[in-house]
Amino acid sequence: MKYPYIVIHNGKWYNAGEEVPESNSSASSVGYTKTEINRMSTADLQKLAAEQGIENAQATSGAELKEILIAKFNL
Repeated sequence: MKYPYIVIHNGKWYNAGEEVPESNSSASSVGYTKTEINRMSTADLQKLAAEQGIENAQATSGAELKEILIAKFNL
């Protein structure tokens, strides 16, 4: 989408008339924020990771799962 004014979108500045990408983030469709993922218990992280198709979710530590999920959801 093009705007007639300067826009900041996902931390990037776009000049007036420049094409700004639409918000089609996978995190939006999933409904999780980086803060929510960081606050989840290991059991909840393992469940979410398994739902997202991450292999060996039950054998992975909470800290590793947080990094994996944040990267997967582009947060």
